[in-house]
Amino acid sequence: MTQLEILVEEPSAQETLRCLLSKIIRGRVRVKVLNLGSKYNLLKVLPARLAAYRERIKSGEQIRIVVLVDRDGDDCEKLKSRLERMAGDAGLPTKTSPDTGGRFCVLNRIVVEELESWFIGDPEALQRAFTGLPKINAAAGIFRNPDNGGRWEALHRFLKKHHIYESSFPKINAARRIAPHMEVTANRSRSFQVFVSGIEAMLA
Repeated sequence: MTQLEILVEEPSAQETLRCLLSKIIRGRVRVKVLNLGSKYNLLKVLPARLAAYRERIKSGEQIRIVVLVDRDGDDCEKLKSRLERMAGDAGLPTKTSPDTGGRFCVLNRIVVEELESWFIGDPEALQRAFTGLPKINAAAGIFRNPDNGGRWEALHRFLKKHHIYESSFPKINAARRIAPHMEVTANRSRSFQVFVSGIEAMLA
């Protein structure tokens, strides 16, 4: 069976995907989510990891790789180009630059702006996770466009206003509470939708 390995930059992304992937993958491949500790470290070690994947694929292993990073304050196009260049240097085709048969084994995806934009993109998941929240107007405030200003600070301010996580925002705990309630097809975050569609194309 094909092995899908997803490289992420932080524990909260790892926890989120652990909860979500079964809804996306639906048993079609084995999945492993690897937390590389930080965006800086992920980008630092990525060339060597991709080269190692290339050797494993050459030896006959059926492996697909997803690289998932937050945009943060980076230029999205430059960050994506950097990821694509690393894959190209390793000799691995990507969704953006597939081989001559249209096949690819690397999917580079950027969360805009941060992982919390995916939570903001699913207000119903937030309300199921935190039952004390009032009805959320998805057309107002941070929910109107989840990828515009979708940072952990924005989500924390909203939750704090309703007496949830009043002193700090525990990212891992929040991920564990919210992610199990997220619906794959209902999320209004564009970067989440692109992530899911990329996985579907990879597994097609």
